[in-house]
Amino acid sequence: MFNLMIILLSTINSEPKDSNNYKIAKFIIENIHDLEEFTLTDFAQNCYVSNSSISRFCRDIGLKDFNALKIQIAKYAIEHEHAKGKFNFKDFESQSLCKSYILSVIDNLKTLYNSHIENDIQQLVKDIHQYKKVAAFGYMQSENVALNLQYDLQTNGKILFTCIKFIDQVDYINNADEDTLIIIFSESGTYFDRVFQRTKPFKNLKTKPKIYMITSNFSISLPYIDAYIRYHSRNDFASHPYPLVVIADLICIQYSTLVQQNRS
Repeated sequence: MFNLMIILLSTINSEPKDSNNYKIAKFIIENIHDLEEFTLTDFAQNCYVSNSSISRFCRDIGLKDFNALKIQIAKYAIEHEHAKGKFNFKDFESQSLCKSYILSVIDNLKTLYNSHIENDIQQLVKDIHQYKKVAAFGYMQSENVALNLQYDLQTNGKILFTCIKFIDQVDYINNADEDTLIIIFSESGTYFDRVFQRTKPFKNLKTKPKIYMITSNFSISLPYIDAYIRYHSRNDFASHPYPLVVIADLICIQYSTLVQQNRS
């Protein structure tokens, strides 16, 4: 599963504005509905870069070559139509969009309230405290949760690694060893469908990192995931990323409590 628009947005959020990758990603985002007939040279000329820069950009965002980029651009129009339905949520008050949306968020958080996750969070916090190398990743909104977790944990002296650029996340995971703890925030549970879409994950399971996945997907079961923190969610527009934000907050609160207990 390769979401071109998410990758492009991640690129412009993490690359310097004067870099070639930023220029190319920005051009594609602004003109994506008009690029199906563009050649490699057309791209290069419109972005004021060389042909080789376009090819390098394709590899940097996780694609094999320019032809693979063209395929993703062609797919975007179809996927974009499906994405329009993402704004659906439970309607509580038809007279007020604002109140209806807020009530929908609250209603979804009530399903989180009824999820049995406290013991799982406590175990994760113990591992965060134990491991010297800890990382957390997510996709778009979920990565924002990882960034907030990074900031809040450092207030208690725990340094956590994360990064916005998805290709850098993939690189970190592929090079992590058994001394590393990785936390994945993924409401849908499909994060690793993107990471390992063309490669076999972790050839040696004995030397792989320890991985937690925080997700609302109760059916997923991957051999390289060591533990799940599963919560209930309606999985509509009003459901994400609020449960993940709450869980990240709980991790920080529990970690702070653990640190204070160890000091006393």
